[in-house]
Parts: sequence; C-alpha cells; structure tokens
Amino acid sequence: MDRIDFVLPWVDGNDKSWNALKSSYERTEQNTFREVENDANAEWRYRDNGWLKYWFRSVERFTPWVNRVFFVTCGQKPEWLDESNPKLCLVDHKDYIPADYLPTFQSNPIELNLHRIADLSERFVLFNDDMFLLRPLKPEFFFKNGLPVIPCDLGIPYWLSDNQISHTVINNCGVLKRSINVKHLLWKNIGKYIDVRALGFKCTAKNFLSFAINKTIIPGSFGHLPQSHLKSTLDEIWRTQPDVMDKVSRYRFRNNDCVNHWLACAWNMVSGRFYPVNEKRKGVFVGINTGTLPLICEIIENGLHPQICLCDKGNAPDLGRCMDEITRTLDKLLPDKSSFEK
Repeated sequence: MDRIDFVLPWVDGNDKSWNALKSSYERTEQNTFREVENDANAEWRYRDNGWLKYWFRSVERFTPWVNRVFFVTCGQKPEWLDESNPKLCLVDHKDYIPADYLPTFQSNPIELNLHRIADLSERFVLFNDDMFLLRPLKPEFFFKNGLPVIPCDLGIPYWLSDNQISHTVINNCGVLKRSINVKHLLWKNIGKYIDVRALGFKCTAKNFLSFAINKTIIPGSFGHLPQSHLKSTLDEIWRTQPDVMDKVSRYRFRNNDCVNHWLACAWNMVSGRFYPVNEKRKGVFVGINTGTLPLICEIIENGLHPQICLCDKGNAPDLGRCMDEITRTLDKLLPDKSSFEK
C-alpha cells in the first residue's frame, strides 16, 4: 500500500507573543486586506476551541494505518502533546516555507507550500483542526489506485457571491483556465464525471447537464472537509504559475486576490488524476449555533457521517454553551487518551 500522511496546520490564537506579532503586521499591512469581508481575518478564525486532542484521538482510533501525522505550526505546540510518538512529525513554518513569506497569518501560504516538506509522502490528506473522523475509514476513502478521491460536483456553488471565499474560487478557476486546456481534458475524462456508481444518479445527472449546457465547467469549490492531495501537483502548479503562487504566498493576511489548496484539487480533476465521489459520502459541514447543536451531537454520537467539520462562525448566540456541549459529546465518542498525548 502506498504511504498516506495526514497534515494538520494549527495555531494557538491565545499565544500572547504571537498575537503581538500579528498585531504589529496588521498595523503595517492593513491595506492588503481592507477590501476583504469583515470576518476574513477575524479573531475567531485563529481561536483554539480545545478540541485538538480529539482530532488526534479520532485519527488513532479510526485510521490507525496512517503513515505519519505532520503537525504544522509557527513553533507552537500544546503542552500535552507527546513529541516522542514515532508517527508525529512537528513542522515549523520556517522549516519549509521560504523566509520571504514569513511570518504569515493566513492559511494559504501554509498550505500551498506543503510540497516543500521533504519527508512528506506524495499522497497526503490536508485537515483543519475543526474536522473530525467519526467512523473507521480505510485508505481507499482518501486514495483509490493511488489517485486522490475528490468530490466531483461541476455545478456552480449556490453560495457564490461577493465575499472572500467566492473570490478565491473564481481565482482558482482563472488560474486553472490559463494553465490547462480545461475543455479538452474535461471531455477526455468525461467518464469520471458521470460515474453513477461513484456519484449517485442526482450528481451524475447534474454533471451531465453541466456538460451539455455549458460545454465546460471549471471545478473550483470542494467543500470544507479534509482533502486528498498529491505533492507533485502542488509542485506542478508552482512551476506553471510561479508568479501567482509567489504573490499569494507573500500576503500575510487573506485578501480577494488569493487562491487556495482547492486549486490543486481542481488541477487533479481536470488532469484526470482523481477518483470521483459524491461530496455527501465524504462527510458533512455544520455551522455551530443553538439551532444546529442537537444535530451536531447526534451526528457525533451515532457516526451518521464519516467526517464532520464543526464551523465556528464566532458570533453565534450562546456559543459558550454550544462549545461545552460539543466538548462533552466528543469526549463520549473519544474518551481515551491517544498515544499522541502525554
């Protein structure tokens, strides 16, 4: 079996020294993100909800076959983390991100430069710390026949509007179109986009209509769930579009000119280097608020989906109670310490 690594970038938003450094750059570089939606660089995006240990517990319990876990930070680490675990590899930003791009306070330079980590396997899965495994999963859930398993929905996202993430999706599409013969390759690999067994009838029909009506649809959105990647694809994007990747990596904060790691997913899809799957079979994304709290707890307790992303929007009423209840529910599912904990 090909080796598969997991990658988890993390930041301790409670670190006073880190916050002071971030504030100093906010004062000097505020013009780079002044036109971005108000919450694109909001404080809650850096908040640690205390659930990191449950991520490690879920990985050990549900995917014990993982080769290594690359824990990527700016030199931070939780005091409970056991660095002696042979599967754990601590990676500092300065270990792989060129010095000209540091320090950075946004995820895109961190994720778009991951191919520079020498020991990282060709096949890896990129997580955020709000994404949790809820069932035992086989390697084929992430890679089949060496190819990344990628949600294959060619429709335009219903939420696309004038906000930062929408600009990112459009930017991804633009870079892809400038780099690859999208129309030719999509039609060349059309069988993957209309694979009923992998996608289900509804998604297959939607993709077929997208082809029939638009002739070509550039995929650009892949949902906020763990994504399977190839190091070689990131390297190819850098070689093909060095100016774009360099520009985005130099931004210390999010802005409307960014691309993100979904570009690599789209690149693999258009190139035919992927195995299709319906996004609903990969997991579920749920925003945290009092209305969704019962559903979140039910999904976690009963493993209704293989993965869940718990999205903290930062401004939900009674958020503290929601967080406490989710913590209790995660502890019911994953009560035992993992070998990643001291």
